[in-house]
Amino acid sequence: MKHAEHRMASVLSNELNRLDKIAQESRRKQAFTIDNLRKDLKSIFLFCEEYHKAFNLYVESALKQHENKIKCTSHCGNCCRHYPMSIAPFELLYFYNTIRNTELLLNFIQKCFARVEKYHFLLRNTELKNSESLEELEEVTLHSFFAAKQVCPFLSEEESCSFYKERPVSCRMYFSETESKYCVSEFLQTTLNRSFIIYLPDHIEESIELISKHYESLGFSESFFEGILQVNALEGALFYGLP
Repeated sequence: MKHAEHRMASVLSNELNRLDKIAQESRRKQAFTIDNLRKDLKSIFLFCEEYHKAFNLYVESALKQHENKIKCTSHCGNCCRHYPMSIAPFELLYFYNTIRNTELLLNFIQKCFARVEKYHFLLRNTELKNSESLEELEEVTLHSFFAAKQVCPFLSEEESCSFYKERPVSCRMYFSETESKYCVSEFLQTTLNRSFIIYLPDHIEESIELISKHYESLGFSESFFEGILQVNALEGALFYGLP
């Protein structure tokens, strides 16, 4: 477990040092603006691949120490009805670069748009008691979205992720100790569902946050679907001419 943690810390530290150097040489607080991001995309993609490999190693180590057996299987996809609200900006760029040359790109963008609209509709129409906070409003909305069974645009008809290798960490950290039939909205908040998330140590999360700050000027959303739409809007400025 410690080896996997140190591996991830090393990958993140190297990237943070690289971005800090770019910012310092550019005499800015952040490494990237829309003007210089394009020329660094390939380095960002390579880093993201290493980040995902390191995270997978961490998950494998964590699951070995888990008391109960994981019941997740291939071709399930029940958890792929959530509205992912945690994605790093470098993951957005990496994932979009994967889908941009596919024949279904327009279809993906339309479906992402529909899901963003659905989420914000639910958010506007969710009523809470006066004692409940905005954070609780978001939680209720996310549960309502899951209950609406809005399948992820990137899930195939066979209930498999079409871009499993490139999926973001928010999709890699979710597991269940119970059978897939309980991984639906009807059982989500009952004892029959024992799903859980593998969280990273605080110092790892802090490193990811520091790296993400170098992308702040781009204004990317942490919502997966909304972020995809934002990157698509920058297609010409960022990806034109790339293979």
